[in-house]
Amino acid sequence: MRFGRLTVLRRAEDDGSGRPRWLCRCDCGELCVAAGRNLRSGNTKSCGCARKDGSRSRRDLTGMRFGRLTALCPVEGERHNKTAGAMWRCRCDCGQETEVSAACLLSGRTRSCGCLNREQMARMHEHMHYENDTCLEQLARAQTDRGTNKAGFRGLFRTKDGRFRVTINFRKKRYNLGYFRDYDEAVQARLDAEQTLHQGYIDARSAYRRRAEADPAWAEKNPFVYNVQRIDGAFYVTTNGTARSFDERRPRSDAAALR
Repeated sequence: MRFGRLTVLRRAEDDGSGRPRWLCRCDCGELCVAAGRNLRSGNTKSCGCARKDGSRSRRDLTGMRFGRLTALCPVEGERHNKTAGAMWRCRCDCGQETEVSAACLLSGRTRSCGCLNREQMARMHEHMHYENDTCLEQLARAQTDRGTNKAGFRGLFRTKDGRFRVTINFRKKRYNLGYFRDYDEAVQARLDAEQTLHQGYIDARSAYRRRAEADPAWAEKNPFVYNVQRIDGAFYVTTNGTARSFDERRPRSDAAALR
């Protein structure tokens, strides 16, 4: 009997549980022993050469559509991705051609040359509010996203000597909050900086809008201000988001961050 590339020759020694195994010859010429249940279920179809040459992904996809992509032909030379199998040249509806693995096409992970992701990002940005190089939605989300870095918290990076380096970004600028031995202190330094830069900006902007709506004449003469300076380890924030301009100083957390 044949199972994929394998032809059964004779029964081999049973496995440790007494289940039958069979000696098979593969189409490539190699001999192998396979469990009967794996042959019947289709889990074993070759001596292993099928995995090596990517035959699992060698299904003919010519002319098939996957999202915006149309599969044209296998990549010349049968080049394979080690993890995803055979590669196919595809034409996107936008006119661009790209190479995509059969696995990504069949699973739906890749549906365009990249133009679909760019359009989705553009639509997402249309619903965001950007002011002074600042996205209000991103500031709010940044305070709830714990982060996926190895240190386990946003803005924290583990150094080779075991300390935690803490940073925060605001208006296309990165501020270094210092190095900490204690994880909780590092997290607190980051939270304090977020309260000043991220949440502080959101609150000041909201307060400014309320006053601007109540007094349009004042708003015309006073555009929104939220200036940040970093002096001697402390943030100095000047804003007209409240009834008067003020400097918000947080020397405790920031000075601690520079120890």
